Amino acid sequence: MIRRIVIALVIVGLPVGIWFAAKYGQLEETTFANAVATAQTSTEGEQAPKALLRVRIVALADAEGMMSADDATGRRFRLQYTGSTPVPPFSEGAEVRFVGHVHGGAEGYFHATQVYQ
Repeated sequence: MIRRIVIALVIVGLPVGIWFAAKYGQLEETTFANAVATAQTSTEGEQAPKALLRVRIVALADAEGMMSADDATGRRFRLQYTGSTPVPPFSEGAEVRFVGHVHGGAEGYFHATQVYQ
């Protein structure tokens, strides 16, 4: 009897799990403005939701460790990258896709934790 229940749960649960992973497992590319708007709707004390940004690096890290980048709309913003060093290393003018989250404040910035290949 238990064997039948387990088999039935696997038959029903596996397709539901695959559907859920396909629907919610992929990040959609967005812009910095949309990432900021999404972060403002999140609950206070909660980290802003992850976002995937395609950017063009305008300036490499300054004294504070911040880069300057433009998103698809041409908006320039500050970007902090704390992930592992990519191969090849970042260069000015390079187009890169970053995964991270937005930090708000007077001058918000995007905190990238990994490069999305």
